Amino acid sequence: SPFQTPFTSGIDSVEATADNHEWLTDSFAASAGSNGVVEAEAIAASESDNSARVRLGNRIQIAQKVVAVTKKAEIFDRAGVPGKEMAYQLVKLGKELQMDIERQTLAITLDGTGTAEGTIDTQDLSAGTGRNIKATGTASARGNSAGFPYWLKTNEFVGANGAKNNSNNGEANVLNPGDNAAFDEDELVTLLDGVWENSGDFGNVNLMASAGVISSIRNIANGMSSTVSTDLNGNATDGGNIINRVAVYVSQFGPIAVVPNKHMPINTAYVVDMSTWKLAVAGGSKIHTTDIATTASAEKKLLESYYTLEACSEAANAAYYAITA
Repeated sequence: SPFQTPFTSGIDSVEATADNHEWLTDSFAASAGSNGVVEAEAIAASESDNSARVRLGNRIQIAQKVVAVTKKAEIFDRAGVPGKEMAYQLVKLGKELQMDIERQTLAITLDGTGTAEGTIDTQDLSAGTGRNIKATGTASARGNSAGFPYWLKTNEFVGANGAKNNSNNGEANVLNPGDNAAFDEDELVTLLDGVWENSGDFGNVNLMASAGVISSIRNIANGMSSTVSTDLNGNATDGGNIINRVAVYVSQFGPIAVVPNKHMPINTAYVVDMSTWKLAVAGGSKIHTTDIATTASAEKKLLESYYTLEACSEAANAAYYAITA
């Protein structure tokens, strides 16, 4: 089975020290071509060019897996392989836990219970109950870390009958991808323009999507005005046409790595500035292991991750929803 977590493994990790994990964001003012003053001119008491930083926060979510191994499984060999089943299961479920975190941080809905796996229907988003927005944990309800799409507002595209985010603080309660439509490079170029205007590190920007969406990009590559290459070096003899995969999308601002992600919402593509996201984990470790009281002859352990997503610059990212894959 594949183990891939391109997003959460590719962003920085920081420590979370509170259930409401907070951080500060800031941005430069637009450059001015008329910055000039009279020598020794008096500064007015009210004059100031600096601006306050913006304070944002996301809630801690607890993801867990339970490992149970019988005494016999721990002691006896299996198919000639020595015991130590608990050690094996801890490694395996630890990877499964990390893949769950990857899926949740990128999700549009909490459960993705649409008409097909990963699709989104009206029921998923009715009254906002299915949206993957941040929520404070209580004695009877889980805490929820707002996912990637609920921080985006500046650069996003939805299909017909869809609705864009109404905020960029993880609490947006409107986002609806809308009706699927054919991949539109013109709209992608518009989103890339927005990312370029706001990204401090465009060289760290990826186009991340499910395999179906990447296939859609491949299928229309011949009609693209920009080049889509099959490898980092390209191929001048075939005009940059796709053969069987996408590795690089050559945008107007330079090459962008195209990253397949098995945990992405299908019919969705994200333009991700990886330098603008952080995974905050509590307790000094991504995964914590706790012994659970033994039941009969079975040894049990609890794997937990206390985490949340930190969005440092939403405008340096983009989302393209409702793609016909």
